[in-house]
Amino acid sequence: MHKQLRELLNDAEGVSEFIIAVNVDIRGFSEFSRRVESPDAAMYVKRVYIRLIDECFTDASFFKPTGDGLLLTFPYKENNLEEVFGATMQKCWKAIKIFPRICERDPMINFSVPKNIGIGIARGTACRITSNNATVDYSGHVLNLASRLMDIARPCGIVFADQFGETLLGEKKIKKFNESEVYLKGIAEDRPIQIFYSRGLTKISPIHKSPLNKVSWKTIHEVKTRFEMEQLTEEFYYDLEAQPTDTDKILVEAAYPIVKGGTTIKDAVAIFSPDFTYEAKGDEHKVLVGIGNIIKQAIKNGVKEDGKIEIKIKYPVRDEAD
Repeated sequence: MHKQLRELLNDAEGVSEFIIAVNVDIRGFSEFSRRVESPDAAMYVKRVYIRLIDECFTDASFFKPTGDGLLLTFPYKENNLEEVFGATMQKCWKAIKIFPRICERDPMINFSVPKNIGIGIARGTACRITSNNATVDYSGHVLNLASRLMDIARPCGIVFADQFGETLLGEKKIKKFNESEVYLKGIAEDRPIQIFYSRGLTKISPIHKSPLNKVSWKTIHEVKTRFEMEQLTEEFYYDLEAQPTDTDKILVEAAYPIVKGGTTIKDAVAIFSPDFTYEAKGDEHKVLVGIGNIIKQAIKNGVKEDGKIEIKIKYPVRDEAD
């Protein structure tokens, strides 16, 4: 497939198009993928993709996997906007409804699976990259917005941004949604945008209710001997006091003494950046650190059982003083 893409890129060109972008994400997939074997996780995602496309989004003009979800597009024109938007929303509600049982009768899925999805919807102009009458990809602000809206559709449900929500859906259907203003990373950091979110399903986090540029830093600081750290699991959860404003800026460092010739050098430390992942579940926010790799690095560099290993986790949070 990568060779086919490379060939298509030779004749690729951009075409402006009005689209509705839908970003679907499986909630709890990270935790799920750690407790099942990789082939099982891959099979599950495959089956979910097939059912979502075949049962809910049959008329999407373009779709592509996003790791643990799908990006779909639905073109519209001046004379059919309300029709396309209403039909797209109906498809999203169907996906929300069937998802808890989407693999219920699938003989290949004989293990417990996630039960919820979050969906972000946005509309506007995008650049459709085409080649030889095939759509290679889409780009543009509307796709980024759909992704950001999907991220705040937690623990599940639908979030869309459109000041004409009632016009597009009608007075009856818009009652399925609550209205709010939110700040979004890279899109609305200083001034909020208006959104609608599914009533009774979605809870907008307080972190999105004030400007994103007002932050301070919190630090988790822990010191253990190598022996004490070896008593922990291979991967260890650290609880955060608050939700990070930007998960890309979370910093995890492990420091341990430098040992040469069996002798620990005073005040000399080596700093190591271990693998970690961030997880959010309800109001709980955690960083899962690869303790096993830290221990391996320490042993490799001659750190003894009573040698101290220091772990620091730094993360940005909303500045309460503001």
